[in-house]
Amino acid sequence: GRQRTDVDLAVGIESVWTSMLGFELTPSDAEYEFADGRFLVGTVQITGDLDAAVLVETPEALAREVACTMFGMDDSELSDDEVRDALGEMANMIGGNVKGMVAGDTRLSLPTVSEGRDYRVCVPVASLERSFVYRCGASQMRIRMVTRAETKLPTEAH
Repeated sequence: GRQRTDVDLAVGIESVWTSMLGFELTPSDAEYEFADGRFLVGTVQITGDLDAAVLVETPEALAREVACTMFGMDDSELSDDEVRDALGEMANMIGGNVKGMVAGDTRLSLPTVSEGRDYRVCVPVASLERSFVYRCGASQMRIRMVTRAETKLPTEAH
């Protein structure tokens, strides 16, 4: 079964999407597929007693839906900056939830958003800690948490 940390992390992820956006996320066991087209990745770093990064990977269509909902705008009104801001804010809130699970002194970086096609994100000298794939409407998205090899998430929540 899932470790307690996984459940806590999943709840932290899902609650952000439902409370902020009213989006229903369906956990998926499928491999994450990079569909054709542009992808956006929102990232926040957690530093201090936990050295980690949270990555929110979505196709552009889903990132635009997030921005439409967050800013109450039509798709046609959205600028690329607003799409990036919205995804960065989602990464920021999920990172905040992860940070809250960890005892000790930690800080959250400002979110960064990168985009591209045929996208792969590598974090050097990191070990993948958790990966969650979701379906959201017609889109698939993935949230990954990576930590430096020598620091680990506690397997028991405090």
